Amino acid sequence: MNLNPLSIKSIGISLLCNTQGKILELLCDEIGLDSKIKINQLFITVFDLDSREKAANFLVELKQRGVTLDWPLTITVDSRTILLHFSGGMNGDNMFIVGTKTPASANQFFEELMKINNEQANRLRQAIKEQMRATHNTVGQDRQLYEELTQLNNELSNTQRELTKKNVQLEQQRKALNKLNTELSTTIEELQQTRDQLIQSEKMASLGRLVSGFAHEINTPIGIALTAASTIEETTRTVNFMLNQEDVSETELVAALGKLLVASGLTMSNLRRAAELVGSFKRTSIDQSLENPRLFGLHEIICDIVTSLESKFKSTAITIKVDCPTTLNLYSYPGIIGQILSNLMLNSWSHGFDEGQLAGKINIHAYSEGEQVYLNYSDTGRGMNPEVLEKLFEPFYTTKRGRGGTGLGMYICYNLVMTRLNGILNCQSQVGAGSQFYISFSSNIIN
Repeated sequence: MNLNPLSIKSIGISLLCNTQGKILELLCDEIGLDSKIKINQLFITVFDLDSREKAANFLVELKQRGVTLDWPLTITVDSRTILLHFSGGMNGDNMFIVGTKTPASANQFFEELMKINNEQANRLRQAIKEQMRATHNTVGQDRQLYEELTQLNNELSNTQRELTKKNVQLEQQRKALNKLNTELSTTIEELQQTRDQLIQSEKMASLGRLVSGFAHEINTPIGIALTAASTIEETTRTVNFMLNQEDVSETELVAALGKLLVASGLTMSNLRRAAELVGSFKRTSIDQSLENPRLFGLHEIICDIVTSLESKFKSTAITIKVDCPTTLNLYSYPGIIGQILSNLMLNSWSHGFDEGQLAGKINIHAYSEGEQVYLNYSDTGRGMNPEVLEKLFEPFYTTKRGRGGTGLGMYICYNLVMTRLNGILNCQSQVGAGSQFYISFSSNIIN
C-alpha cells in the first residue's frame, strides 16, 4: 500500500504500525500530534483513557479482518479534544492507519483518485507545451518532438480510457462495499454483544472457581475442628461421670484433662485457620465483584489469590514463591490485580503444567520505583512457540478448544492492564523455557 498523504485532503493523521500495535512511522500530521506521538509508542496510548479499550478493539479487528472502517475515537491536543474517524488496512506485516476529521467513504477515495489522475494529466499537458515552445530550432527537432508529442497524447488517451474503465469498476465495488459494510456493521455489533457476554461469563466463572476452591479449602479445618469438638464433648461427659463417683482415679482424670487440652487446641487452631480463609475469601470476592479502587497491601492481595487457588495446586508438584514487600501499599484496583493474577496462575496450571501433571515453579515478584509498580510473573512450564505467543492476547484464541478453553483469559488480562490500570503487559516465552509476564502501571504508593 503506497499512498501519497498530500493527496488525501480529509486526513487528520496517517501512520504505520506493526502487528503488535507499535507506531513505526508518522506519515502525515495535520493536527499537531508530532510532539505526542513517538516511534515504538503503543498506538492505543495516543488516545484518552475512555477511548483506549475501543482503540484496542480497533486493532484486534484490523488484524483479524485485514481492513476496518470508521471507528470514532477522541484525542486531546493542547487541551483540545478532537474526534477523528479511524480506518485501517493490513499492508504485509504492517498496519496502515488513517484518522480523518470526517467519516471516510469509498466514494471519497474514488474522488481523490480522480484528483490524482487529473494532476498527472495536467503535468503531462504542461510538458507538451514546453516541448512545443522548444521546437522552433530545427525542422528535424520539430519532427522528432511531434512524434514524441503524438506518442504522449496516445498514452494519455489510453490512460483516460483505462481510467474510465476503472471508474466503472470502482463504482460497482463502491456499491458492493456499502452493502458489505452494512452487513459487517450488524455482525460486528452482534459480536461485540457476544464478546461482552462471554467476558462477563468468564468473570463469573472465575468467581465460581474462587468459591469452589474456598469451599474445598475450608472443609479440612472445619472437619478437624468438628472432630476435636466431638472428642471434647465425649471427654467432658467422662470427666463429669468420674467426678460423680466416690472413688476417682487421679491418673485417669489427668489423662482425660490432657485429652481435653489437646482437643481444645486442635479446635482453636483449625477454627483460626477457617477464619483466615473466610477473611481472605471475603476480601477477594468483594474486590473482584465490585472493582472499586481502595487502599490495600499488594502482598496481602497476592497471598489471598494464592490461598484461593490452593486446592488447584495442593496435590501437584508445583511450588509457588511470592516475593513482595509487606509494606507496599497501593491505592488502586485490588479486584482487577487479583483477577489478573488468578488468570495467570490458572493459565500456568492448565497450559504450562498440563493441568498440574508436570512439576515446576511459579514466581511472583512485585516491587515499586517511584510511583511505578512492577509485577513480574513467571513459570517453568512448557512455554509457547512463536505462533502461539503472537496470538496470545487475541480474543477467543485458545490451544484447548473443546477442552474447556474459552480463549478469553489472556485477552481479559491484557484489557484490564491496558484500559483499567493504564499500564503495560508484555510476555516472553520459549518452548521448554517457561513463560514470563511483565506488568507495570502507575499508582499512588503509600508507605
